[in-house]
Amino acid sequence: MNLTRTKLLFPLFSSLLLLLSCSQGSYDNGKDSQKPYSIFLGEFSTEEKVETFRLSLNTVLQKDLRIEKIYERNFKIYFGRYASSFEAGEAAFELFTNSLIGKNYKITRDGVAVLDAYANVLFVSKYLDRASVFSYNLLTKQTEVEWSNPLLKVAALNYTPDHTNAFVCAAAGFGQRGKMLYINNAELFLMRREEEETLDLKSLGDGVQLYTYWENQDTFKVNFSSIDTLVSRIVDQKIYAFDLNGKEGKTRERKFDLLKNGYPLPPNRTTPNISPNKRFRFREVYSQGESYIYIRDFDEKSEQLCATIKGKIFDYRWSEAGNYLFIVTDNKESYGTAGEQHFNELIILNTDEKRVVRIFAGFNYENLLVHGKLLFYDERSDKSAFIQIYDYRHDKIINTITMYGGCGLNNLPQ
Repeated sequence: MNLTRTKLLFPLFSSLLLLLSCSQGSYDNGKDSQKPYSIFLGEFSTEEKVETFRLSLNTVLQKDLRIEKIYERNFKIYFGRYASSFEAGEAAFELFTNSLIGKNYKITRDGVAVLDAYANVLFVSKYLDRASVFSYNLLTKQTEVEWSNPLLKVAALNYTPDHTNAFVCAAAGFGQRGKMLYINNAELFLMRREEEETLDLKSLGDGVQLYTYWENQDTFKVNFSSIDTLVSRIVDQKIYAFDLNGKEGKTRERKFDLLKNGYPLPPNRTTPNISPNKRFRFREVYSQGESYIYIRDFDEKSEQLCATIKGKIFDYRWSEAGNYLFIVTDNKESYGTAGEQHFNELIILNTDEKRVVRIFAGFNYENLLVHGKLLFYDERSDKSAFIQIYDYRHDKIINTITMYGGCGLNNLPQ
C-alpha cells in the first residue's frame, strides 16, 4: 500500500515542487529576484494529509501550489510567487474574500513569515493622549500601536507608493495660538515596516507651517516654514526631498513676505489625469458654481459627460486598474440649518461604464488611500473622525475604524 501511495504522489510532488508563478507583476532582476513572496497555506506531517488538503482546495488554486518537504514528517504548502509583500497580501486577501482559503494564511519569503503589508494598514490615532501610528488588520479587524514617542505627537503619516515604508513627521507640539500657527521641535522619521525599524531622518526644528506630500512616485517632500530670526514678517521655507528609502536629496530654500504674499500656499496636487492603464483621461470643466466631469475613453475614441457636481474638485484618485475614479469636491453647501458645518462630497465613478456608482455626503472626506480593491478614506465632522473601508467593486462599506479621540489616515483633525 505504501508503494502504491508513493507511485500516486510522485507525479504530484514532481510537478508541484516547481516554482510556478501566479503573480501579475514582475520582480527585479537583482540579488533578491530569486526570493519572491508567497502565500503559506498550511503545514502537515504526512503525505496523506497534504493530499487531502490539496484536494479540498478549489481547482483554481491547485495549479499554482508548491509543496516543500522540510524533513521526513514535515510538509509545507505555498501558493504563488509575488514581487512584494503587498502584492502577495492583496492576492491572499482576495482569495480569502472569495472563500477560497481561510484567514490563517501567512505571507512568507524564503520560507520565513514576513509582514503582510496589505492586511496591515497604518493610520493615526491617540495613544496615552499622544497622536501615534497604529496598524489595522483587515483579517482580525484589530488595531495595535506601531510607533509612539513619549516626547512627540504625529503631525503627518505618508505611505511610500509601494507600501514598503512610511514617513512619519512628528513634533513636540503644534496647533494655533490666536491667529498664529506653531510647530515645536519637528522631526522626520522613516518606518521600515518589514525590517521593524524606524530611522531618524531629519530634525526640522521650530516652525509655523508644514506640508508633506509625494512630488512623484519616487520623491517625498517636506515643506517646512519658519519665521525669519531677523525680520519677523519674512517666512523662510525649506523644501526637503527624500527617496523611497529615506535618502535625502537637495534642499530648496524660498522666502515669503507675509505683508505682500501671506503664508506659502500648499503645493499643488500632482495626481495624473490619465488612468494607470492609459485608457482613460479625466477632465473637469468648471462653470457658474458647477463642475462637469468628462471621461475620455481612448479605446472607444470618445469622450462622455459622466457627472455634474456643485463646487470644484479638491482631490481625486484612480483605482490601480484605472476602472474607477474617486473624487472629493470642495462643495460649500451646508447640510442642515444655517451656521452648521459645511461638508464636501466623495464621488465614486466607474470609468468603464461611464457612470456614477455612489455619492457620499454629510461629512468632510479627506486623505484617500487606494488600497488594492479597497478605498480607505477619512470621514469627519465637528464631532467625530473615523476611517471608512469601502469595497468599490461591490459598492459596500466593509468596516469602519473607530478609536477613542478619533483617527485618520494621514493625521488627526485639529
